[in-house]
Amino acid sequence: MIQFNDKSLPLDVLDEPDEALRESIDEVKLGELADDIAVNGLLQPIGARGPGPGGRYEIVWGHRRFLACRMIQLTTIPARVCPWPTNPALARLAENFHRVDLNPREEAKAVQALRQQGKPLAEIARILRRSIGWVETRVELMTWPQELQDAVARGELPMNTARLLAEIDHDDYRASLVREVHRTGASAPIVSTWLAHYVADKERIVRNHETVEEIVNRREEFRVMFSCECCGDQRDTRESSLLRVCRRCARTLVDMKAEAERDQDAAENGHSASS
Repeated sequence: MIQFNDKSLPLDVLDEPDEALRESIDEVKLGELADDIAVNGLLQPIGARGPGPGGRYEIVWGHRRFLACRMIQLTTIPARVCPWPTNPALARLAENFHRVDLNPREEAKAVQALRQQGKPLAEIARILRRSIGWVETRVELMTWPQELQDAVARGELPMNTARLLAEIDHDDYRASLVREVHRTGASAPIVSTWLAHYVADKERIVRNHETVEEIVNRREEFRVMFSCECCGDQRDTRESSLLRVCRRCARTLVDMKAEAERDQDAAENGHSASS
């Protein structure tokens, strides 16, 4: 078990982390944090390890808090300090995952770092307190084209939409769909229709028998239909929505559907008899 000691450290003996978990730090939010600390003080200590070579300490977590304190020219900062040999990776991950919002690519990089340490997905899920499915999605994200990773990291594309677009291996056509998602706010069910359309017309696209613009213009002619599991009607996938329920609730829905059908049949038979 890692042993921590609470103490106050001079800011000038603290070094920023060698591998910060965050890709970037929002300067505006950092300024807001600095203002809050100036008024209310630092409510949550940072984490550090040390002393190391030369008597210095390395920040393990709380990088933003350290920068904010330095911004308002504080000279000391409260810290929870662990011995220098402590591996900072796990402590940093746990602290950041449960205290601040990371973008999906930052999460994916954290998962990647744990995988490089030889940890299986099940253990990573336990360490980060996430489902294995969540971990698998972050592993998958790191295989997507760079522009999709960037868009997800900036919050411009939802994960489920980006996953569908990643299956389109024609760069120009994929770029045109990304632009259209930004323009129209298309949801994942709509993008799944675009993906099906691409699969159907892929040969012409790849061989340039049909331009990307022509495909885009004809996209509205393409429909993917499905049978509604509730009413049984054939519907366009763009009119669908995902509902994730447990088995007990699924059985309840099936029973409710069957009861509604019996009531409808009884009503129709009663009407026929009275006629």
